[in-house]
Amino acid sequence: MCSVGVLTTDLHRRCVQWSTDYTDTVSSGAPTCTDGVSSEAPTYTDTVSNGPPTCTDGVISVLGISQADDRFRPQYHLLPPSNWLNDPNGPVYYNGYYHMFFQYDPDSPVGIMKYWGHFYSKDMVHWIGLPIAIAPDQPYNINGIWTGSTSIVNGVPIIIYTGINESHAQVQCQALPANLTDPALSKWIKWPSNPLITSPNGRDPSTAFQDDHNNYYLIYGFDCDELGGQAVLFTSRDFVNWTYLHPIHSNHYDTFWECSDIFNVSNRLVMKVSLRGQDFWAVGELDPIQKIFHPLAGDVDEYTQLIDQGKFYASKSFYDPIHDQQVIVGWIGEDDDQGEKRGWQGMHSLPRSIFLSNDGLQLGSRPIEALQTLRVEESHRYFHNIVLPSTIPFELVHDDLDFGLSVLSTLDGSQRTSVGMMTRTNTTFMPNWDVPGWDYFSVPGITNSLDCQHACDQDIKCRSWTFDSAKQMNNNCFLKSGIPNLVASLTCTSGVKQSETKQQQQLVWVYINRTLSQRSSGASRAPLAVVEVFESQGGRLAITTRVYPEEDTAQNLAVYVNSGSTTNQTIVIDTLDIWTLNSIWT
Repeated sequence: MCSVGVLTTDLHRRCVQWSTDYTDTVSSGAPTCTDGVSSEAPTYTDTVSNGPPTCTDGVISVLGISQADDRFRPQYHLLPPSNWLNDPNGPVYYNGYYHMFFQYDPDSPVGIMKYWGHFYSKDMVHWIGLPIAIAPDQPYNINGIWTGSTSIVNGVPIIIYTGINESHAQVQCQALPANLTDPALSKWIKWPSNPLITSPNGRDPSTAFQDDHNNYYLIYGFDCDELGGQAVLFTSRDFVNWTYLHPIHSNHYDTFWECSDIFNVSNRLVMKVSLRGQDFWAVGELDPIQKIFHPLAGDVDEYTQLIDQGKFYASKSFYDPIHDQQVIVGWIGEDDDQGEKRGWQGMHSLPRSIFLSNDGLQLGSRPIEALQTLRVEESHRYFHNIVLPSTIPFELVHDDLDFGLSVLSTLDGSQRTSVGMMTRTNTTFMPNWDVPGWDYFSVPGITNSLDCQHACDQDIKCRSWTFDSAKQMNNNCFLKSGIPNLVASLTCTSGVKQSETKQQQQLVWVYINRTLSQRSSGASRAPLAVVEVFESQGGRLAITTRVYPEEDTAQNLAVYVNSGSTTNQTIVIDTLDIWTLNSIWT
């Protein structure tokens, strides 16, 4: 028997854990979840067929819904009162406070001109807004203050950011606090000799690091025809005069690397880059002589190296000395076209703690523990051993997902967003499936899927492949540097290359499917939502999305399991804990 849970906050159970946190600053009571969780047994589910669903320990889903003065605004995701937000910038802990800066357009919800907005916090949970930290008011940054980082240099927090100058070139500039005795660091002054770095024409400088000889190093993103996407390395003795060295890491299959970052986790070096709309990581080592980064396992361009498989981009990380953890925050962009009408767009993800697997080769993340302080304890509800009936109030999702949660669903399921998991035991050869994306080579002279599979097996870079019978020879066999999500296709056969030393791997694909959930056609009448899903044990899984229900009745939850045969087994929620959450705003 495998337990599957549907819930409204953190669920703790033996097998598959689903947790959904609701925020409602209007009512102090628990949220209404009429079809998924109530004071009685949940009602929406299906009979498990062909055995129980695959058990993945510790999956937590965090669902943020606004029901405060502006019912469309999430209440525990960081965003300004109005207008445009994108990249998190320069997060840092200093003198008892956490600071989070961000790309901000104070005059428009569509992001025309970029400034640095600023929040600060005592606990990384409750935030206070501050005046604009850095504005585009000098020739070297007159066209925008773009992404950057904060480094503690001789006890002083110093920002290095990308400025867009009069000719729209990208130059690197510095800013310092005007008054170190101000706990909010509310005013910043630009270095008089800005810009400090003018070439190469890249952007998004990282937090600096030092070697054993007290030399400073920083990286930022760049690309060129010869090496493709890359992070370029600079060094300085005084944090003002910088010397270009070389690309610290590159990949000629990629284009521009944005928001490059390099940091230590458990005495291992991690590189993170943003490209193709998602964030990637690699654990590696830095050659102490050549100053070149060498990945130890997967590289930053591979699908298996995603920090988050959903709407999570341009992330920044920093070291939290109070809790001895590396924390990462990403930008959650919008998927609809209603931002200008709403008057705001974009928010930051929940802060996530980064950690390594036991072998030191895999990066994991989970929400920081301090977020549990948002729970309203008197709202706590507890369920145990809830047997779900087999009645299906609406048709199940027909996309070969094993199981999942439907969130923000209407009562009949005509509008819903499904967050599901699909697992396959046989991934070597998968007829009628495509794995679109990540192509780096089209193999010539291939006439069938078996030859395409063989070509992948012989190529050291290949992780997966697709043969498309509808395409002509020399453009029908595609080798891929990663393992993209599966998409059904009648003309394609795909496969994942297996390790010679291991048994065939079982992969888990996470998938988000919207059914009549508003994206671009008129304003939503229901509170908008953010869904963040985490596998909380090993931490290797995370997926984030925005949800835009059209109807204000779309506030129900459901468990769904796809059926395949006549074997019936009972679905049981082992343990379910539910809390209402308070707002983060103080």
